[in-house]
Amino acid sequence: MVAPASDRCPSHPTVAAGWRCEQCESLLCPACVETRRMGPVEYFACGHCQGTANVLLRRRSHQDFMERLPGALRFPLTVPGLQTLVAVSLMLAVLRSLAVGIRLFQVLPLTLALGVFWSALFALVRGAARGDADPELPGFTDIVRDTLRPGLRGLAVTVGVFLPASVRALSLLAPSERAVLKLIGAPLEALLSPAALEDPLTWGLALGGFLWLPWAWLLAAAEQPLLSALHPRNALRCIRALGRDAGIVMGVFTLLALLHGGMHQRAEVVLDFGIFFVSRWIAEALTCLVPFAAANLLGLVLYVHGDALGYLPARDVLVPVLGDARPERGPQALREAAPTGPVAATDEAPSTGDDSPAEQLAAFTAAVEARDVARAIALYGILRVLPRMKLSPAHHLFIGQAAAVEGDFPLSVLALEAAADVAPEDPLAPRALVLLARVQGEKMGNAVRAEEIYRYILHRYPDTEAARFAHARVKPAA
Repeated sequence: MVAPASDRCPSHPTVAAGWRCEQCESLLCPACVETRRMGPVEYFACGHCQGTANVLLRRRSHQDFMERLPGALRFPLTVPGLQTLVAVSLMLAVLRSLAVGIRLFQVLPLTLALGVFWSALFALVRGAARGDADPELPGFTDIVRDTLRPGLRGLAVTVGVFLPASVRALSLLAPSERAVLKLIGAPLEALLSPAALEDPLTWGLALGGFLWLPWAWLLAAAEQPLLSALHPRNALRCIRALGRDAGIVMGVFTLLALLHGGMHQRAEVVLDFGIFFVSRWIAEALTCLVPFAAANLLGLVLYVHGDALGYLPARDVLVPVLGDARPERGPQALREAAPTGPVAATDEAPSTGDDSPAEQLAAFTAAVEARDVARAIALYGILRVLPRMKLSPAHHLFIGQAAAVEGDFPLSVLALEAAADVAPEDPLAPRALVLLARVQGEKMGNAVRAEEIYRYILHRYPDTEAARFAHARVKPAA
């Protein structure tokens, strides 16, 4: 349920609301909502009418983008970031060290190095878009999928955004200079001819390409088709979707580009030390620092504005209005110290088969009332072989809940099935069935059985809270 963070709790006007009741539709703050336990699952209930309370959500973009920036830019200096930096720079150093000798033999290691760099960069963007603090790099097991394709994709979008400026610079060369370029290629020095450096249009196209670059990288990392990533209209669409944040992104990207130039100069100094592999490794790490920070900047854009950019479903960019805040009233603990007085006898060993059924039932009831989970479960193992009518639905339900929390899911299933079978008309029966479906589907991995139980709840108990709970979890009929 999406709501503005400015909503206040009617009972506590100075406190922001974080929940809304389905039944009375009241806005609720942590003091007005309580956590309840349904077996291994917790849910929220209104403190006024006891109806189900839903968490109020808001879009991630509600939080100021600038507040999130420092965390994204610090990623290369975090433990996961440093581990990634060391691994990628090591691979790049090895591949570039192999690029020696005949020019033809340099093509393969340099191509692989290009692929490793861009594959890691795109993986960091997508990891940050998911909110992963420790994004997983590609396995590099498929040379085409994990290396060549990302490398060519990254190179294509980077060259593509500067293609108009390059074409303009080439058009300013003399005919004789163009003929030479046809034979030896078009190095950067040739593009920066005096005529190009004095041409305002060339500078304007180059600046436009630079401002276009982050959006082309963003779309390429989001696995958009290459032509779509290079389409200026899509870059403008990204800028419109982000609004003011787009200016922040381009401003930070510009600062990172200047910092990257400084890092390249530092890397050249390190290479001059001539320590064959160590110098190369450190140099590669220095030149990867800023691109990794830029990747997390772009990933943050997708994390916050992914729905507006068509990258994430709208539900994936919603977060609780109150963040990690929890209700002040929690569920009653299943394990509580046994009270002193008459029920202190429950500290004794469990009853044995020598006791009469009446004595065993009395001991079990006392254990349940004392919330002595271990003793109650032990006694239930003896009593469940007796006729089920000897135990109430509440007793079976208690064991079903306790066993689920303790991780004994087979026993939980037996107890919850018994709770529903003993008295099908009892209000506890649909609740037991909901718990049974949750245990089957979420704890035991039996999704088919869980859906069967949910459909039975909808058929047998259509006007109950359990039915509303089940309805949201049943797949629509084809």
